[in-house]
Parts: sequence; structure tokens; C-alpha cells
Amino acid sequence: MRKIKPYESGSSLVVVILIMATLAVIVGITLDYSTNVNRLVQRTTTLQTAVAAADATIEQLFTNWRAICRASPSTALASNAFSGIPLPTNAQLNLPGSSNFAKAGTNADTSDEYFPDYTVSNIKVVAVDGTLQSLGGSTIAPPPAAGMLPSPAPTPPLPPTTSAAFNYVASADVTLPTVRGNVVAKVHRVFSKTQLSPWNFAIFYVDPLEIHPGAAMTVTGWVNTNSSLYTGHKNLTFADKVTYASDWFASTSANPMTGFMPGDQQHASSDPLNGTPTYVSNLPPARDVALQPFGMDSTAIFSTSDSNPNNDSYRELVEPPVATSTDPFAGQRFWDQAGIIIKIQDNPNSNANGFDGVKGHDLVNLYIVSNQQTGATQTLTSGSLYTMFTAAGAITTNQTIQDNREGAQIRLTTLDISKLVTTVSSGNPNYTSSFGTPIVYIYDASATSSARRAIRIKGGSKIPTSGLTITSNNPIYIQGDYNTGGSPPSDSTSQNDPTKPQVSGYTRAPCSVIGDAINLLSNNWNDANSTSDTSARLATNTTFNTAILSGIIPTAAPGGDGSYSGGAENFPRFLEDWGHNSAIVTYYGSMVELYKSQQSTGEWGSSNVYVPPIRHWYFDQNFRTKPPPGSLMVYSYTKGQWAMQ
Repeated sequence: MRKIKPYESGSSLVVVILIMATLAVIVGITLDYSTNVNRLVQRTTTLQTAVAAADATIEQLFTNWRAICRASPSTALASNAFSGIPLPTNAQLNLPGSSNFAKAGTNADTSDEYFPDYTVSNIKVVAVDGTLQSLGGSTIAPPPAAGMLPSPAPTPPLPPTTSAAFNYVASADVTLPTVRGNVVAKVHRVFSKTQLSPWNFAIFYVDPLEIHPGAAMTVTGWVNTNSSLYTGHKNLTFADKVTYASDWFASTSANPMTGFMPGDQQHASSDPLNGTPTYVSNLPPARDVALQPFGMDSTAIFSTSDSNPNNDSYRELVEPPVATSTDPFAGQRFWDQAGIIIKIQDNPNSNANGFDGVKGHDLVNLYIVSNQQTGATQTLTSGSLYTMFTAAGAITTNQTIQDNREGAQIRLTTLDISKLVTTVSSGNPNYTSSFGTPIVYIYDASATSSARRAIRIKGGSKIPTSGLTITSNNPIYIQGDYNTGGSPPSDSTSQNDPTKPQVSGYTRAPCSVIGDAINLLSNNWNDANSTSDTSARLATNTTFNTAILSGIIPTAAPGGDGSYSGGAENFPRFLEDWGHNSAIVTYYGSMVELYKSQQSTGEWGSSNVYVPPIRHWYFDQNFRTKPPPGSLMVYSYTKGQWAMQ
């Protein structure tokens, strides 16, 4: 047996010690690495928590910023308007250190206000310029961002009819502890408020928008619905931007009924024109935020069950205000904005002369608005404006026509525009007297479900360049060429030219017609034939150059009577046979739907009502720089660019 020598025993011990030392180093390095990794993971996780808390704070700021903006939608608010903006609570953010939560910034610029002694600091919303730079003071309103304004841009403050975008920057700093010191998430986000005239759109709906099978139709301007878009129409072409806030339903070969609203039983999958529309290849219909008229959230302000009659729906736009109730539409109703108010009512005394001198005929009273915020009026009994509207033939009462869509006789009051303007052989006339704001609010207060009343506009071929807006809470009938300067090339039967909807030398004026429903009557309309079949109501080529705001009768709900709204193709309503000689409606304007009709409630699709025209419809590009008289804006509030330091 071999003896282990002493020096060999010592060498083994050294080897063991070296191995143990090496293992100890490896274990130490591993532990240190693991500790560092753990700390880095903890730091990363904590930073993610801080970013999430900062984002939650920004979300709360956005909700409260939007609510403050909605209270004054037509005003570009400076930073000091948000100095008292409600802050999120500790419970909402679920962060440690509840005793030191939140410190709002006190100065009104975008400089850093980081306070390390607070868990959440630098919470603020400040106004900035179009390049997101500081304005240098809390009382300075933000200028409009570039790209939205006409050229040259108007000097602030902007008129409420000018489209613009205003930018703000929201910030929140969140500080959380880690083993190796604090982590800080400094989050910033851009908030944008956009005001836009709905007259910038060829078609603007707040309710579901349907455009269904028919003749070829090209929409040349923007299209928007705050609800869903239904397009079962393969001959439809969108030539510009199309947006919807809910969803888009287009017929396909696999699902041919997808393009029609549920409840619509007027269309069939077998319709040869059923299909998917055409749109610009790089600009398909897209979902976007809802554009709120007046900047108001309809779900928050509208109620038909409370005692306030001034907040029932967007139809308040065309209603007279009720002075005894709070009015969320104060100053924005067309009643409030009107240059003159014309009230027609039944004559209570059959032996007393009416406005036209005939016993028992309707009474007419004229008013001007004395307070735009309350809608208070004073009676107009003399002066040039009174003379202008009481001129012979300007207002004619007690005329009656049959409206077969309504299945009823309608008593009309006719406003003849030609009696309000000077006579000119060419070009645009002037108003016969100082008109102030060229907005006429005209209505028949005697209208009921059994006493049908409406307003007719005629003689409107020539309108002063300042424009004209006519508004009523009754249905309106526009008879004959409107805002054309005479008989335009678009009316020619031999060489119809839809690109020329006005005569040479005449400037299309910015016009709008706003009512419960809008009906278009041709140059060939005759009241005496209204009770006859469509074969006696033969239309001729007629041109209308005006924006239209009107109500609709919605498509029936599933399980209902199967009725169809008529779609955007029938948004202006017809009562004549336009098909007998391929008669054409040439239309330049903008179609806006904000509410449901309450007086013209006849459903589309009844017999003996009309034969559709050839539609030459175009968006009037002039509205983008010169909208019709009166303030009517839609607003959107969006979150934009996000950044973290």
C-alpha cells in the first residue's frame, strides 16, 4: 500500500481551497448579478407603474378639460380657465404615499414644474400655439393651429363661423421609490379642440346615414355621420373623405343585405344596383370621433322627460326659446341670431281683417331680437325693415297645396325674395333696406298635427352677395331656381351644363334654408295641380344653390313597419314627376341633418308622391371660406401626440 507523502497532502488542500474560492466568487457574481437584475426589473416595473399612473392622470385631465371647454365651446380658453381643473384622487391612481399626492402647476407655460417631494406633481393643462410652444402667460388664448384657416387668416379672436383647431398640452409627473433611488415618469399629451362648420361637408348627419340603390351618384365633398354609415349602392362614388363614428355597413357579394339598416324592408338583396360603393383608393371610409353640434354632448344635455322645454334635442336650433326655462342653446338658436322674426298665426276673429286685408285670414307680426342670450323680442311696427317685409307681395298668407307624402293639405305662407331686393338686370341685387344680419326666422305658430302649416320661398333666383339664411320650425318648400341669377346653363334642356349653376356675371351668394323638412319644387310647379296625380305634376330642370339643414323620418326599427328613411338621396324631398322628360335637379350646397322631423312626418315610399329626378349634386366649395349667415359649428375634442421625458 502506497503512502501519501506530506507535500501531496498539502497540494490537495490548496486545490480544494482554490476551488472553494472560485465557487465563492462565482456565487458572489451570480448573487450580485441576480440582485442587479432584480433591481433593474423592479425599477422597470416601477417605471411602468409610474407611466400608467401618469397616463391615468392625463385621462382624468382630458375628461375634465373637455367638460370645461364644452361649457364655452365657441371660446378659445386660455390656461387660467383650467387653474381649478379637478384632479384625480389617490384611490383612482392606487399609488403609495397618499399623503403626498398631487401638486398642480401654478404657472401657465410648458416649463418643467417637477416637485420630487410629491408622488404626483406638475399636473396642468396649458394653452400652446400651433407649434406646441408656450404662450408666455396664463391669460393668453391659444391661436388657431395652421392649416385650418382661409387665406389670409382672420385676426383673433376668430368669428364663430371660422373653422379652426386649438391646442393644449397636459402634463403629469409621477415619482415612485426604488432600491436605487426614485424613478420619475414625466408624461405630456396634446389635447386639441377643433371647431368646424358643418357647411364644410357635402353631407353631415348626426343620425345613421343611408345612401341606397339608385342612379349613379358622386359625392364631391366630405361626408360624416356621428352614427353608422349604410351604403348598399354600387353606383355610389365618394370623391373625398368619409367618416363615421360608429360603424360602416356596405353590401358585399357574400352579404348583400349588410348595406341596409335592420328594419328596412324596402330593399332586396337581388336589387341589381346593390353593392359596395367606390371611393378614393387611399381614402376609404374611416372611423373618427363624433363631431358635436354646439360642442354639446347630446347624451348629457338632452331630456324630454324633464320640465325644461329648451333641451329636447338638436332641433332646438330651429325652435323659439321658452323664456321661463334655462336655455343651453342661448345665443346659438337661429331665433337668437335672426335679423328679423316673422310670426304667422290663425286669426281668432273671422270678421277681422288678416294681414292681407281679407277677413278671417292669418295675422302676421314682425319682431326684432332685443337680447340674443334670452331671445327676447320687441315688436317691429315701423321703419325701413318693417317696410321691406310688408311691401306688396313680400309675404302672402292662406295658400294651400296638397302634399302627397304627408297625405294632407298644407296651408302655406309664401315669402317672395324678389320683393326684398332691388331690381337689377344682371349681377347681384342689394336688399331694399338695411337688413343687419341677413337671417330671417319665419314660422306659423298655429301649426298642429291636424292644422298643417308650412313656409314657401319663391322668387329667390337673385340674392345679394352678403347671402341669406331662412329658418323655420315648420316645413319649408323652395319653389323655382334659387340663387342662380336667372336661368342658368344648368337648366338648359338642350345643352345642360351642371358646372355652371348660375348665369354669367352673377355671384352665388352664401345661402342656407333650415327647417323641419325641406321640399324642392321645380320651375314648373303649379299649386292647382298639387291635388292631381304625378302625371299632372311635371317638373322641369331647376337649380338650387343653397345649404340645407333639415330633419328626417328614420328607417323603421326591426319589427316595425319596414319603412325606409329615403336616405341622403331623398334628403331634400320631392313632390313632382321628374322622370317624364329626364328632368334634372342641379344642386350646389351642403346637406346637414341634426334631428328628426316633427311636423313633416310622412314616410318615404308612398305612392303618387314623386318620380325621382336626375341628380346633379355638388358640394359648394365656397362654403369653406364663406359659409351662410349665422353661427353653426360642430366641435371635436381629441387626444394627440404623447411624449415622456
